[in-house]
Amino acid sequence: MTQVQISIVIPLYNKAPYIKRAIDSVFAQTFQDFELVVVNDGSTDGSEKIVETYKDSRLKLLNRFSPSGETAARNFGIRHASADLIAFLDADDRWNEKFLETVLRLSKKYPDAGAYATSFIEKHSSGRFKQPIFWFIPKDRNWEGLIPEYFRSCVYGCSPVWSSAVAIPKKVFNDIGGFAEGVTRGGDLDMWARISLKYDIAFSRYIGAVYYKNVQGSSIKKYKCLEGYKIVDSLKHALDNSNFSVYRTRYIKEYANKFILGSAAQCIKAGEIQLAKKHLRNCHTKRFFGRKIFLVLSVALYCQKKDYLSRDGRRI
Repeated sequence: MTQVQISIVIPLYNKAPYIKRAIDSVFAQTFQDFELVVVNDGSTDGSEKIVETYKDSRLKLLNRFSPSGETAARNFGIRHASADLIAFLDADDRWNEKFLETVLRLSKKYPDAGAYATSFIEKHSSGRFKQPIFWFIPKDRNWEGLIPEYFRSCVYGCSPVWSSAVAIPKKVFNDIGGFAEGVTRGGDLDMWARISLKYDIAFSRYIGAVYYKNVQGSSIKKYKCLEGYKIVDSLKHALDNSNFSVYRTRYIKEYANKFILGSAAQCIKAGEIQLAKKHLRNCHTKRFFGRKIFLVLSVALYCQKKDYLSRDGRRI
């Protein structure tokens, strides 16, 4: 059997209402020389039964009976993928019909890039669509090329790389390793950052995917990174062991600060004030200085209120 040009990995955990939409969007692609690897990560809602209704030989269902998390499921799918290029799709999202065609074109134009990504659009539970803003990338809707500076884009806006709109060569995983396992949030952002530290990232303004936000079972609503994001450790390790330009170092540091402040804010909301103080002490930022001051004042206000209630004899 001739090797397919691209493998697609879908991690699946309790997404019965959505998995058919995702799979149908794969089979509706203008490019059809692919294999689809669905990794069922111990679903208990019958999600895998829906996958089993498809009789296409290009689809492989791999069952893991003990849930291990989305990043571990992606890594499992990567190990079982036969193509040299691997695309990812979350089970509750969908592709537009030219996604595979687009990332394959990018891979041919930029063979040394570490990832091939497209734009995407968000659909909120209200039914409203929102187009994310990607900073410092040409706005022409037909533009495609290498992202000028990934970390600068991420500091000023959201990451132009997203887990349901990207394809990555297998050789890149062999070089830098797989997705970080055992993390509750941000394992995908950590991967894109580690890729960008060593490779260019190719990007197309074509809207290749739809991101359905706040759907039932979405992991983003369940977890708070009080202890900190894995990406911060990855970026600090890279800064300690590499010789980046002053310009690039500045944006790598500020991208790490963005996550540090995010963790501090979550700690304040959870009442973990000592942990919040630790994060704030580790944040040396110019770009987000105003936000840091706001969080420092929030900590001070929290402590003042707590001290007042203690002296007043009230239960806190």
